[in-house]
Amino acid sequence: MEFLDKYVLPQSAHHMVLLKYLMALALLIFIPYVGLLIGSLTFSLFFKNKSEKNNNTAHYKFSKFLIDLVTFNKVSAFGLGLVPLLSIAFSVAQLLHLSNAPAAGYIILSSIVYIAAIIFVYTYKYSFHMRDILGAVTENENIKEEIKEESSFYLSRTNKLLRKSGVFGLSLLLASVYLFAGSLNFTTRPELWNSGNYFVHIIFSLQTLAGFLQIILFSLGFTAAFIIYKSYSSDAVKSDEKYFDFIKNFGLRTGLVISIILPLFIIISIMVKSNQALSYNLFAYTLLALFVVMFISVLFYLMIRDAQIRYASSLVYLFVLAVFFIVMQEYSSLDTATKKQFALLAANYDEYKSALEEEYGLKKVVINGADIYNGKCIACHQFDKKLVGPPYNETLPKYEGKKEELVKFILNPVKVNPDYPAMPNQGLKPAEAEAVADYLLSTYKK
Repeated sequence: MEFLDKYVLPQSAHHMVLLKYLMALALLIFIPYVGLLIGSLTFSLFFKNKSEKNNNTAHYKFSKFLIDLVTFNKVSAFGLGLVPLLSIAFSVAQLLHLSNAPAAGYIILSSIVYIAAIIFVYTYKYSFHMRDILGAVTENENIKEEIKEESSFYLSRTNKLLRKSGVFGLSLLLASVYLFAGSLNFTTRPELWNSGNYFVHIIFSLQTLAGFLQIILFSLGFTAAFIIYKSYSSDAVKSDEKYFDFIKNFGLRTGLVISIILPLFIIISIMVKSNQALSYNLFAYTLLALFVVMFISVLFYLMIRDAQIRYASSLVYLFVLAVFFIVMQEYSSLDTATKKQFALLAANYDEYKSALEEEYGLKKVVINGADIYNGKCIACHQFDKKLVGPPYNETLPKYEGKKEELVKFILNPVKVNPDYPAMPNQGLKPAEAEAVADYLLSTYKK
């Protein structure tokens, strides 16, 4: 699960702040969409099974309406689901670099499961429509019996595909969200990053379960509100008064029950968080989320009491606002829990930047010629005394105004005076040779 580290580049403190904001934005897109997907598919399967048992046309129609509600095009499943999920994975990989925490790898795994779930969800949708077409063919009296028999055979297979694809799609979708919730919670638990039992802490964790149930409850409540809004704004639905009342009553009652239960799980998810993730901002956002959810329950109650749904659009906006505050909870948790990690990454970035600048010659290195002279030259040369080599006062006059020649000699010394041994190459770099040449000439002049 550490393969993403190969693709991670060290980031500055400013870039890490931007990555956290990008992650929050991706969460704000992903959670409402995947919530609507889970809620619609769950209710669709529920009413499809009911319609098969009691042969209720309204239930069948509503089941089909629900799955069409969220699968309006294939691009949305990737643009609103997969792309934010991958963005979160790579943000986590950058933010937890050098920590050994495999959370990003598990989010990638969640993305793979999500893709498989989407394939089954769209198979479920198209099987619904294919079932209607084949059913119309088999019931048409003007069509030949041979065609009817063939259509009946394919109708039977379509019914099996419809049943299995919906169940598989929902199961994989829930598995994907569970992995995602566990990985997200793991990022705010630095005490476990080096524990080694990553799978246990991510999968079999109270924090994961609490976060998962919170997402599921939000999914069902948000879907109930969205159903009311879409049915209220659809002339085709409102034209059938009995069918419209059925949708309205289901959405209002389901939404009220969910909005009453949801605050409990918001509180539980905070209670089970790591102490290292707690902060005043976290509690502030929790209170705001609770206030919004309780206001949502009041609106559901008022609409049930008055038998009207004039607050339908407000409910959708308030659910999105509740998600915003829940996302800000996660942002605050991550920000608090990873302060030491961010300090480590900032220091690593400074080292990386320094090495990179030096490698490409972009870093200005101050070279002291006197230090080089005292470290390499003074053992054999002085200005006014003969040691191993001649005094500089005798050799430097010929280099006045010819610093380049002196630099060349220092870099590649040759034997000049037979009275002295050849000077060994000191292995200096061009910049170092130039610095020591400047020092020798300036000191000689003095």
